[in-house]
Amino acid sequence: MNGVLVIDKPPGWTSHDVVAKIRNVTRIKKVGHTGTLDPFATGVLPLTLGRATRLTNYFLSTDKVYRGVIRFGFATTTFDIDGDPLSEDTHPVLDSRRLEEVFQKYLGLVKQTVPAYSAKKIRGRPMYSYARKGIKVQAGTKEVHIKALTLIRVEGSEVEFELVCAAGTYARSLAHDMGRDYGCGAHLIRLRRTRSGEFPIDSALPLSEGAEFHSREFFLSRIIPMRALLTEIPAVVITEADKTKVVHGMDLNLLTSAWEADEYRLLDPSGEIIGLGQRLQTFVSPVAQPAHWVRVHPRIIFV
Repeated sequence: MNGVLVIDKPPGWTSHDVVAKIRNVTRIKKVGHTGTLDPFATGVLPLTLGRATRLTNYFLSTDKVYRGVIRFGFATTTFDIDGDPLSEDTHPVLDSRRLEEVFQKYLGLVKQTVPAYSAKKIRGRPMYSYARKGIKVQAGTKEVHIKALTLIRVEGSEVEFELVCAAGTYARSLAHDMGRDYGCGAHLIRLRRTRSGEFPIDSALPLSEGAEFHSREFFLSRIIPMRALLTEIPAVVITEADKTKVVHGMDLNLLTSAWEADEYRLLDPSGEIIGLGQRLQTFVSPVAQPAHWVRVHPRIIFV
């Protein structure tokens, strides 16, 4: 079976726990996830299955949407609710106008503090491996792209927000850094991913334990087939001869009206996806206006 299974990750599970569970239940050997969620977080976790695992890095790079709650008053070692407090609780009285000013600072390209408990590698080892042993390493910063950040509600010392961001953004770093800027410290206490790329929370399947856990047939019947993926990318139907060229990684000259696109889905006559191709060059077609010939290089091959 090849395609994507969209899971609503429950709290307490790691992303790898979900992968292992689905691999065991479905008996599909190749299963990958498309963006780590921290154990306390919940929400959309798309899994790639079979040949679709070749799209894992593609889906990793898509935008994400989160809904969460920040607790102001003290920071923690992990920047979230699972960490140890770094100070006493200051019990701040939050000002909505001042919070809005802080939120505005974190729109666009911003530098984030990298959490000590993160998978970023220092000298070949993830940072969390040092942190768990009490070894301090320079956290540093990374640049991320925050596309929207909305303050939804303020209740006591807790602030609910919605975040739209590019891949690689740490929501808990956002909480930590905003708490620092506000002057009282803060940490993330709740996070739910409501969208990952083209996959919304409405399409996600909840997991449960024990007798209530779904059967293999249930999950197999809900796999999104590969022909239904990446529909925002223009499709070009290719011949059997061109399919052979794709398999061997050869460039193709294809006639298409979507000549300005950067990449294309390459489909066989039955509509099955053969691969993804990257446009190399465009040629004017004198016989099929307004279509053009494009030279395409197979970037990801599924057969």
